[in-house]
Order: sequence, then structure tokens, then C-alpha cells
Amino acid sequence: LSHAVPFYVVAVSISAVALAAGGWWMRPLNGDDVVALVVLCLMGIFSESVRENNVGRKATLSFTSIVLLSSVALVGPFGAAVVGASTLLAVNKDRPQVRVFNSGMASAIGAVGGIVYLLAGGATHVSQVVFTGPLLLHVGLPLMVADIAQALSNAVILSGIVRLAQGTPIRRFILGVLGTSGPTYVGYGIIGFLFVILWVPGEVGPVSALLIMSPLFVARWAFVQYGDEQRAHARTLSALATAVETKDLYTRGHSERVAVLCDLMAGSLGLSQQETETLRFAGMLHDIGKLAIPTRALRRAGEISDDDLVRIATHPERGVEMVRDIDFLEGSIEAIRHHHERMDGRGYPAGLRGEEIPLFARIIAVADAFDSLTTSRTHRDAHTVGEATAALRRRAGTHLDPSIVDALERGLVRQVWEPTQLEPRLMATAGRAFDHDDPNASDLMAGLASSELADPESDGFVPLRVARETAP
Repeated sequence: LSHAVPFYVVAVSISAVALAAGGWWMRPLNGDDVVALVVLCLMGIFSESVRENNVGRKATLSFTSIVLLSSVALVGPFGAAVVGASTLLAVNKDRPQVRVFNSGMASAIGAVGGIVYLLAGGATHVSQVVFTGPLLLHVGLPLMVADIAQALSNAVILSGIVRLAQGTPIRRFILGVLGTSGPTYVGYGIIGFLFVILWVPGEVGPVSALLIMSPLFVARWAFVQYGDEQRAHARTLSALATAVETKDLYTRGHSERVAVLCDLMAGSLGLSQQETETLRFAGMLHDIGKLAIPTRALRRAGEISDDDLVRIATHPERGVEMVRDIDFLEGSIEAIRHHHERMDGRGYPAGLRGEEIPLFARIIAVADAFDSLTTSRTHRDAHTVGEATAALRRRAGTHLDPSIVDALERGLVRQVWEPTQLEPRLMATAGRAFDHDDPNASDLMAGLASSELADPESDGFVPLRVARETAP
């Protein structure tokens, strides 16, 4: 569908012109609007020029939405459309087609916001509104309604281009955008209203642009620093995950895929952004402890010995030892330690049962098993998604948490997952090494602990929590 992208860009631009014409019919510009229009256009151009596309993970920081919303009340829908179109003159590294699309979208969003503002009873000329009550009723409330309309317009227009360029389902994209940027638009609405109040009733005029933009640029600086920190964290995680995958060739790409699956389930479970980030960190580094396991144990072909199983079972605790002093991983420690526990209490290293197991560890356990099943091995092809989820469903309640398996299945409805086919050369190098993430390996570990570490005073089973003491 990518060949249709240019036509979509043209359609958005034509729609913006049509909406602007409708805005002029509802509220034409007059001589008093010229100064405000010029200042707002300059603000729009400047805001788009300093747009930060990589603030943290999957985040973009721009003040253009605030400028567009303020334009709605100060110069009406046609003026807001002009302000949006002016962003075409922004100085940035976007390709020409992207610049045209962004300016057309901004123009359309501005016009939609202006039209909705007027339809919601917004004052045509804010200078004619006095006193707090009328300002809230005829400026503040309509601006918030216009803010919602602009947020929806942004999501809908973007969903079209992403659908054509990447094949992402429109409904899923819109819900995702509204889920992440919706709260931000509430802040845009408040700041936009304050801007309008300062400009007109406050009689500060164009100088209000400086009063509004100055603290926003301080905030931008702080967010950019945060983004730099997040990128440093990502580089650290990537380096550590690469070290594990170099040692155990069977796990090539496994850490990243587990992190992606954790992201998917976090959305299904309604986790916050901070919780999702912490979970993703744990997913990336859940197997870091394998760096402390002898390579011969990880790559042993044929039947694996009980001693090697015990050695492999130490990797969660070894991993915790490696990362416990990294501050930004503090919230991920327990997930790394307990991601091989089982719902029936037969996991390792602590033999936790049911909800005693930390939530993030239960999520990683499902992601771990699913990725193992959907990755090809020397002795079998990768399972299909349906086969893998069916296998996980059979283990729900004994090995895996049923609610987390449900969350994975809901996530897979929203996102297509392709099984991983390892390169023949890589599989030939790795050989038929032991895959400790295969669900059958969990049963093997449980059986080893049950047969060798039985405790007569318990229920007949002692988990591999003593493995570190028995491993040489």
C-alpha cells in the first residue's frame, strides 16, 4: 500500500484547504488579527523547527499543538489553518514529502479545532468577553472541546499514513496514540487557554508568547536530558544482552523479542509507562546471569547432565548479582530473580507459588516460553503462534499464570507476531544445545528438584533454591 502514500498526502492537503475555506466562512480574518496571525505563524515555524523526535522511548516533544490551539481562539479556524500551513517553512531534516504532510495535517487540525471551538459556543472575539465566568464558559470550555477534536484529528490523520506505509491497523493505532498522547493534550489545553488569557484579557499581547514559550523551553531541555539518559540506558541494555547472546548462540535476538512481548502484555494489563519501562528492562536482561554459567553447560549437545542443569538453574541469582548495583534497574531485580518460578511452586530459585511470584516475573515467564516455542531449533521448526499459545494454555495454572497467558493472547490480537527462523549457519554453529526456556525444560528442572532434593517435612518437593550451594 506504500504507493498510495503520495495520494494520501495530497488528500490531506486538499482537505486542509477545504476546511480552511469553511473556517473563513464561519469567522473571516480582519485587520485586528494581522499581528496575532504573524506572531502565531512565527511561533508555529519555530516550534516545528525545534521539535524533538526522540525524547525517551517512542516519544516526540513539540509545542506546535499549543500554538494551534491558541490560534483557534485568537484568529479563528482560518487563521489556525494558516498557522498550521506555515509550519512548512520550519527548518528541520524532514524529507519534502514528510514536510508537506506534516504542514497539511497541522493546517487541517487547526481548522478542525477552530470550527469545533465556534460550534461549541466559543467567543468569536475574545476581547469582547469579560469577567471570569464568561471567560471560562465562552473561551475555556470551548477550547477544551477543540483540544479534544484536535487530538482526535491528529490520531485519525496519522493512522491513515501509518496504515498505508506500515500496514498498522487503523483502530489499534488510534487507540494507541490516544492512550499515550491523550493526557498530554489536556496539558496543551490548559497552557493554550492561559496563553489566550494573557494575550487578550491580560493585555500582554504578543509578549505573552515569550512568557509562555520560555518555561516550555526549560521543560524541553529537561525532557531532552531525560531522553539522553534513556538512550544511555538502552545502550547499556543492548551491550549486556549482546554479551549473553554471543555466549549462547541459541538466544540470538531472544532478549529483544522477550522485551517486545513484555511490552505487548503490559498494554493488555494496563500497566503504566513507568511500569512498562521497568518490565522491559527486566525482559532485556532476564538471562544476563548466563554470563556466569560455563559455556560447555549452555552448548552441550545431546543429553544434559543433572550437574549442568543445576549450574544453569543458578543463572537468575547470578544475574541479580551482576545488575543489583545499577540504579535504573532497581525495579527489575525481582523479575530477573524469579522469572523461572512456577505457579505450582516447583520453579526456581525460591520455589514461590502463585501470586507469591512477582507480577513482572510471571509476565517474563510467559514471554520466555512463547518466544522459545516460536523460534526454530535444529531438531524442530518454529511453532506457529496458534500452536504456541495452545501449548501455553495447557500449562496455565501449573507452570504459567492463566491471566498472563490471557494478556498475551489479547496482545497478539493487536499485533502480528512472526515466528523466528534462525539462520541455518547459526543453528549449525549452536548445535542441538539445551534450551532452558523451552517449557519442557521447566518440567525437567522441576523433576530434577523433586527427585534429588525431596524434603520429607515438605509436600514432597524442594525447589532448586539450593542450586548455587551445590554447583561447583
